[in-house]
Amino acid sequence: MSNRYPENIVICIDTSRSMFRRDYSPSRIVCSIKAIKKIVTERLNLDPSTSFAIIKFSNSAKKLIDFTNIQDDIFQALTSLSVQGTSAIGEALALSIKIIIEELRKIVEKIPRILLISDGNFTKTVVDPLKMARLAQGLNIKIDAFRLSNGGKINILKRLSDVSGGKYYYNNDEITLYDSASNFSNSNIKTSNSDLSNKIENPAFLRKIAANLLRVQDLTKDQEQRIKQIRGMTDFKKCSICFLDKDPVTKGSFYLTGRYCPNCQTPFHIHCLAGWADSQGDPKLKRSGTCRCPHCFYLLKIPTEISQAQRLKILTDMQSGPSTSQKSIDVNTAFKMKASFLGDEALYNSCPVCNMIFEEHQEIIKCGNYKCGVLYHHDCFLKLENNICKNCGSKLEIK
Repeated sequence: MSNRYPENIVICIDTSRSMFRRDYSPSRIVCSIKAIKKIVTERLNLDPSTSFAIIKFSNSAKKLIDFTNIQDDIFQALTSLSVQGTSAIGEALALSIKIIIEELRKIVEKIPRILLISDGNFTKTVVDPLKMARLAQGLNIKIDAFRLSNGGKINILKRLSDVSGGKYYYNNDEITLYDSASNFSNSNIKTSNSDLSNKIENPAFLRKIAANLLRVQDLTKDQEQRIKQIRGMTDFKKCSICFLDKDPVTKGSFYLTGRYCPNCQTPFHIHCLAGWADSQGDPKLKRSGTCRCPHCFYLLKIPTEISQAQRLKILTDMQSGPSTSQKSIDVNTAFKMKASFLGDEALYNSCPVCNMIFEEHQEIIKCGNYKCGVLYHHDCFLKLENNICKNCGSKLEIK
């Protein structure tokens, strides 16, 4: 088992009317269900740590079962399938990404993956499947596809796989479909040149998937009662970092600046949580404005106003503190390049001076501090006082 990558696989099965056709014996939908059962059985025999979730889609998408590795439960969920309506692939991908994000917020060492099983008869709906594929690619989620029959004129399944870096399987009949199922079951083998990872490198995507902290008034009665049971009747409104009711920074009550982890309901002052996150020294999380809950390691979003206040304090301290002759300032190299050179790193960030996005043709300046790496438009960089980075406070020298 150590020579395989554990995976969380969402299987999306098309249950639109066209899946009732009998060019696959006895029908496309029956063969698809058999292929899914083959995948689950063979994969769990090879690697019991793999978990599966099942989504069906026709006019809309519906989750049949959340991630589990209990084979009987998965098979039971498949018995409720019926054929009707059109094929909303975009909605199926959106729901798949949503339930994968819930897992990505946790410390789970499993690689997320989506498998689409469809005849490729694509119905245009509100959710654009290609947009979902690009989002999946940014979250490092591969979309594999099993295509039954020739499908429509546009091979949407292959395009989705190509965009996300997944594998496309074309099947002529039920025999090739079952062969594809066996190949997929055995596809998580570690090799010397494997480059599989569930890490999200882009800070913009990390912030996008991070969960918002809960306020006191957001707690349900059940959540409040759970906190009382865990922490005692008197201290469920006290910060678990400073152990105080009053915020040590604002001096306000916990009701104003207190927040709760939405996963384990541990209480924090937002300033205390931000300070704890800063002390961890993770540059990727710091740039994304996120952190892990100190208790359950759930991915949390630090409120924007707190991050801005921290940066303002750095700048204020620099201006009001000792002169540069008395106080040393870190000096780092700044790199000049085209935005197109950085690809998605530039695409999903904005300049801290003008707060505008970057265009591919624009010349940009990147802070060389490995803990920072913030990007500026060239003209905006020239407006910085003494070339002091607005994000990390170091002095930048263009290389």
